[in-house]
Amino acid sequence: MAPDGQRRDGQGVDAQFLLGAFRRLNKTLRLRPLLFEIRNLTLEALEAEGVSLLVWNDAHTQLEFHLAFNEVPETRHRPTLEPGQGMAGWIVENDQAVVSHDVSKDPRFSHEFARQAGFVGRSLLGVPLYRAGIVFGAIVVLNKRRGAFGERDLATLRTLADPISIALDNALTFQIARRERAQNEALYRVGLVLSRKMDLEEISETLLDQLLKVVPYDAAAMYLLDGQGGILEWFQQRGYPEGTVDKIHLKLGQGAVGWAAGSGEALILGDVRSDSRYVSARPETNSEMVVPILAEGNVIGVLNLEADALDYFTVSDLRVARAFANQASISIVRGRLYRESRDRARLQHELVLARSIQRKFLPSAAPSVPGYEIAGTNRPSTEVSGDAFDYITLTPTQIGIFIADVAGKGVSAALILATLRASLRTEAAGRYSIAEIVSRVNRLIWESVDPGQFATAVYGVLDTENGVFSYVNAGHERPFLLRARGTLERLSAGGLLLGLDPSTPFELGRITMEPGDVLLLFTDGATEAGAPAGEAFGEDRLGIFLRDQASEPLPALLDGIVREVEVFSGGNSLEDDVTLVALRRSPSEPA
Repeated sequence: MAPDGQRRDGQGVDAQFLLGAFRRLNKTLRLRPLLFEIRNLTLEALEAEGVSLLVWNDAHTQLEFHLAFNEVPETRHRPTLEPGQGMAGWIVENDQAVVSHDVSKDPRFSHEFARQAGFVGRSLLGVPLYRAGIVFGAIVVLNKRRGAFGERDLATLRTLADPISIALDNALTFQIARRERAQNEALYRVGLVLSRKMDLEEISETLLDQLLKVVPYDAAAMYLLDGQGGILEWFQQRGYPEGTVDKIHLKLGQGAVGWAAGSGEALILGDVRSDSRYVSARPETNSEMVVPILAEGNVIGVLNLEADALDYFTVSDLRVARAFANQASISIVRGRLYRESRDRARLQHELVLARSIQRKFLPSAAPSVPGYEIAGTNRPSTEVSGDAFDYITLTPTQIGIFIADVAGKGVSAALILATLRASLRTEAAGRYSIAEIVSRVNRLIWESVDPGQFATAVYGVLDTENGVFSYVNAGHERPFLLRARGTLERLSAGGLLLGLDPSTPFELGRITMEPGDVLLLFTDGATEAGAPAGEAFGEDRLGIFLRDQASEPLPALLDGIVREVEVFSGGNSLEDDVTLVALRRSPSEPA
């Protein structure tokens, strides 16, 4: 019997049956309930055991099962047929109805799908489904309960196909509208949130959180292009194993992410294991979608989504992800500018703080030493280096002179220098030998700083009664000793850099300063200052200038050296501090 107790004639179904079918199929616009109604109505009308319904996907590349042997698959896990595959594929490709009395002998029938569903096919009939006169799917009915399918059954299915197509088209359109509304609302929300956020971490977190609501994923990551060496840095992630971020560093063209960054094109991988561009970050992943993030046509990052299921991401998902990427690109550019501004402000604060720390290391005035003239200066560069000098009064007839240069710049270098200066003053007060003092300081620096950080220094003690200057040079520029008679000597006795090796020995050096002799200690900021052509000022120029201007008062001599270096540099800002200390034995001092 036909549904609702209506009779069928040889030409199909009567008007009452058709009216009843229309009423049943138009009770809802929601796709899932409609599919169940299509199943029930078709099985009743054809007195059949099974029904499948397939529709083109969004990209028109595969037929998706909306009904698979009476079951309604989950949206994200619908089985698919390739064009022309299976009975439904043949019907759509050829735009023809089919009646098959023995599917076991029909090569068009997909037995694999039937077996997976636990369904044994015997007989079949199927017809195309039309939308606006164009085939967009097929409905296939299986196994007549009694007897075989005939022309009456085909006429019935043809008649049902029209209201089914209309109801299905309405439900799919409604589903698309609901989905687009949800996507637009999500885009609107993410736009509002991103417009208020300046921090890149917050921007990326918001993007991935909101995208999950409209394109569900099992793992996601946002990469940003560093703009220098073409490296894609993993900036934000969801769902990856701990420690993955430390392992994934992609270059342009490397992996699916690198491919998208290099080409500027999006990519969907239905099966990552069949594509050599995939770089595995989690073993569960089977599908991947990558979308470049563009700003003014240039790739600034990549959005990467992964799923455990095969063939998971759709063209519709890609459209949504692209929209999110476009929305995020403006915020990312703004966030980068904000970060650069914040970093500049932080750097400026750090420079002010470091400069303040550094100034505290510098003597406010030179000590008064009968029979000698002492002067020192520190001319800062645009950045804060680790230069310093100091005078340490040990006894009425002994004064310590110290100059140092710490590798690095900023607060870090200033704090290392603070440790160096404080430890030197502490050890010097212990009446140890000069070499022992430097050895103790060396060990402390080695224990206190990170690997790769070090300092150079010269520490010496002047015996004012005898004119003897005893010193250790720990890897520093060799001081000049200009004799009154015009010869130039260098002070090199000592050892390696401070902080390099805790057990390194230091050699003590001694010189006797005669009346009129000038000792000049300096940092590499003077000798390595560069001219616009790239040539360094160098030690030879410094020695010549010292010899030519040795008769000047020491403050004037040091100022002259600094001016000479600045002129040589073409008036450009110095790249490093210039620190100088000079000691002269008075010419009137008796031998």
